[in-house]
Amino acid sequence: MIVSDMPVGPCCCDRMRRYIGLDDVGILYVAKFREYGLPVLDGGPSFIVIDFCPWCGRRLPASLRDKWFEEIERLGLEPDSPSLPARYATDEWWRCAEGH
Repeated sequence: MIVSDMPVGPCCCDRMRRYIGLDDVGILYVAKFREYGLPVLDGGPSFIVIDFCPWCGRRLPASLRDKWFEEIERLGLEPDSPSLPARYATDEWWRCAEGH
């Protein structure tokens, strides 16, 4: 389920910021991967990653999904490991690395 109080990430325009997470506008943001997407309406968590803002057309920030898995592997952990540091469940891991 998409919730309206979800983080919006490094958006490209005010319209994107306004619509992310609204149930009646199908745009979502996954903070830990820095991914924007369109939900697949099959009742599951799947979504289709988008690379461009549907309103202004600007390129969105690159996904960090592969980097996330590389970091987890570097730590010698599995993605579902109970000892995975909490920062890897949010955008904290990449924001700290980028100096945000």
